[in-house]
Amino acid sequence: MTGLPPAAGPSASAAVRFALVGCGAISTQHIEAIAAVEGAVLVAVESSTTDRARAAGERWGVPWTTDLDELLNRAEVDAVAICTPSGSHAEIALAALRHGKHVVVEKPLALSTADAGAVIAEGRRAGRLVGTISQRRFEPVMQAVRAAVAANAFGRIALVIGEGLYHRPQSYYDSEAWRGTRAMDGGVLMNQAIHMVDLVRWIGGPVASIAGHVATIGHAMEAEDTATISLRFANGALGSIVATTCAQPGFGQELRVYGDLGHARIVGQQALEWSLAPGSGMSVPVDRTAPEATTTPDAQLAPATWGTDATGHIRQYRDIVAAIRTGRAPAVTGEDGRNAVEIVVAAYEASDTGRTMTLGTPTR
Repeated sequence: MTGLPPAAGPSASAAVRFALVGCGAISTQHIEAIAAVEGAVLVAVESSTTDRARAAGERWGVPWTTDLDELLNRAEVDAVAICTPSGSHAEIALAALRHGKHVVVEKPLALSTADAGAVIAEGRRAGRLVGTISQRRFEPVMQAVRAAVAANAFGRIALVIGEGLYHRPQSYYDSEAWRGTRAMDGGVLMNQAIHMVDLVRWIGGPVASIAGHVATIGHAMEAEDTATISLRFANGALGSIVATTCAQPGFGQELRVYGDLGHARIVGQQALEWSLAPGSGMSVPVDRTAPEATTTPDAQLAPATWGTDATGHIRQYRDIVAAIRTGRAPAVTGEDGRNAVEIVVAAYEASDTGRTMTLGTPTR
């Protein structure tokens, strides 16, 4: 979306009232972010599982329900945060938009480009915000890399490389019936590495073509647990994404950018290598941000869920609330979410067919 009509959301002084759909593991990061961001308030939660809905409602002191329609019909709900299994994201987002709600979708936006496109189109029709979670874009080091690329501080970019070497035990996939399935979850590319896919495209630019291979090597699951993607960007640069959930004990995600005048190597949120063109005037990025605080001074963020705590979600929710209040587009749009899904789907097709896939016209 490119913006909202003036009457689409709360005024600049009114709180944005969020409801949460799905009370599983990642929901804690969303709820903590809503609690931490000025101008945001949680007003209801929903889960198809009664015990989870009740537990979340009682913990956070808000009404709870197992009836999605009941939640979406609540007049006090301005926006819906969707934290359900990935295969249900598009359906729930469409329902929320048709009820006049803004939607914030935990990654991925959908499991197909068609479904992602349908959500974007419905958001435009309804005049409501569509955003997808890509909290790593808000890390100071990632913003510094993107700024350096934009300023040509690395010179002409030749390679952008992203690696996600994760570890998930078999018990992770066995913990829920939907995990590791193609219809409801996807594999390492659509689930864990979708963040790296988004970062590589955000920094490298639109992708023209993709080749790749996916395989299921170390787990009993339907979708892939290991993948390699080769990219050709529209600007002529090349790239690659390597991902697996078989890398014991798990390693920091790594992003490398190489140009003819400099390079960067980012591991986790640290710039381990940072070399720029002479006279660029850009220093090594350092994250000096204080630990994110909740609205309760003595409250602490919950332990990380598979390496993710609420810090990045808090940063992104600040932007989302500001976007809803002012009617501008969020920093991470539905189109951004669709672009990441398009890359993953193309990688699956490339692996299945042995062909290089040409992507369509970039949506941004």
